[in-house]
Amino acid sequence: MRALCEVRREDPAALATLSLALERELIALGAADRPVAFACIGTDRSTGDALGPLVGQRLLKLGFDPEGVIGTLEEPLHALNLEERVQPLRAHPSRPLVVAVDAALGSTAGVGSVNLRRGGLLPGQGVGKALPAVGELSVTATVNVQAGALDVQILQSTRLYLVQELAELIGVACWWAHRNVRRAAVAPAQALAV
Repeated sequence: MRALCEVRREDPAALATLSLALERELIALGAADRPVAFACIGTDRSTGDALGPLVGQRLLKLGFDPEGVIGTLEEPLHALNLEERVQPLRAHPSRPLVVAVDAALGSTAGVGSVNLRRGGLLPGQGVGKALPAVGELSVTATVNVQAGALDVQILQSTRLYLVQELAELIGVACWWAHRNVRRAAVAPAQALAV
């Protein structure tokens, strides 16, 4: 699936570009009229795979509603609990718009990039796990190079600095985009009340 937006961590415009792309997609998928939840996939037991929980942690620190953040450092969302933790979102009467966030492995040139795509992602695919698709939107960050049979070791030896920088970028972009969507949804109602 083609990326709607791709940014590089070192690009000074990365935060603004990713935030605006996320905002545009959240609006297109109806986030003004339904709740948004972030499924931040990964585990804190592997440096490279800690991206999702670090994003979840950042969203909470920025004040995002804890009900809308699944996957943090304290309570990671990973292969062993994914189905049971995501199922309530699917069964919820308001059907939240789920944005899946996960680490990825890729080419050397792709390391440090963040991609936004429509549709869910298949977590664990890079390390040979068969898990259900998650999300209507997905945000992935390439944290290291793909090495086939050595992917698990590659994730475990990924530099924490890179993962932390990517998580900060994604977390702030998600928060900012959601905030702007909510503000835009409230503004017409306030204008009618005047």
